[in-house]
Amino acid sequence: MNPRPTMRDIAEKAGCHYSTVSLALRNHPRIAAETRERVQRAAEELGYRPDPMLAALNAYRVMKQPPRQSSVLAWLTNYPTRDHWRDVSCECIYHQGAQRRAEERGYRLEHLWMAEPGITDRRMSDILRNRGIEGLLLAPQQHPGPLGLDWADFSAVTIGYTVLRPKLHNVFHHDYRIMTALLEELGRRDYRRPGLVELREHELRVDHQWLASYLVHQRAQPVRPHLPPLILDGWDEKIFLRWVERHEPDAVVSKLPEVAAALKKEGYRFPADIGVALHSMVEQDAPNVCSGMLKHPLQVGQMAVDLLVDMIHRNEKGVPVLPQQLLIDGSWHEGSTLRPRAGVHARAS
Repeated sequence: MNPRPTMRDIAEKAGCHYSTVSLALRNHPRIAAETRERVQRAAEELGYRPDPMLAALNAYRVMKQPPRQSSVLAWLTNYPTRDHWRDVSCECIYHQGAQRRAEERGYRLEHLWMAEPGITDRRMSDILRNRGIEGLLLAPQQHPGPLGLDWADFSAVTIGYTVLRPKLHNVFHHDYRIMTALLEELGRRDYRRPGLVELREHELRVDHQWLASYLVHQRAQPVRPHLPPLILDGWDEKIFLRWVERHEPDAVVSKLPEVAAALKKEGYRFPADIGVALHSMVEQDAPNVCSGMLKHPLQVGQMAVDLLVDMIHRNEKGVPVLPQQLLIDGSWHEGSTLRPRAGVHARAS
């Protein structure tokens, strides 16, 4: 077998130093476009392919290096106040996972507040450039909307769907599949009339994936008529209880803990009178009594940083032509607000 071509072979063919080859193959902006094209053409002609074992060793060495002062990833938020996001449990856990993984990969995660008075998208881009920050981790924003940073200068990953434009690489929960798994579990427990109750704002933040899964699942069921979902502009206990009385669901599916509180206040018993299943619980603060799906925001934060750091190492900057999504599944939490499957003893509440 012919020996594997090396970077020195490419350098000899392209007429440059082998250190230039390394940068050119990663499309580094320090290398002139003409040189990059010449090096990449030489690599293609020689049949060069990176050695996966050496790549893994290099990644391990980088991960084990102590963080340098300049190795900073930006955690960008735009809530009305600088630390408002810390009041949202799930976002704190995203940050915890991201911070932990950033340190493991040799970076420091630093929070920058885009809604600070006097800060425009252009001004923030200048601040990031002047500080030598290449990697941007866009935390869930309070309100979905566009962002106008100078994307060509940065590697960027979003958590969730709240950055509407541009479309960037994204890491989030697989909300459609999580809802589908919950509805399938209800079917295995012989629930035939589940009803969805959500806030419109929450639906927007997940790109309507909960509602889409619910409606698709309904179309596959023989029960007619189907229960209409209740999508509220804000939590309203009276409207919710009227919906329950009118449509008689045998289980209510929601993100809202207010659902169970309102039903209990009205005298309903779980699961004797009605079932309750929450689809977006977080393990760290999930009430043990509630049945439903757990999400894993710690893993979301960790995987977002992994994707971002790998982009930096490959010098992938700007808006991607084909944005990628990395979706994290959920897991079942038994609780006691649903009747058990046949042959399974119910847990005491």
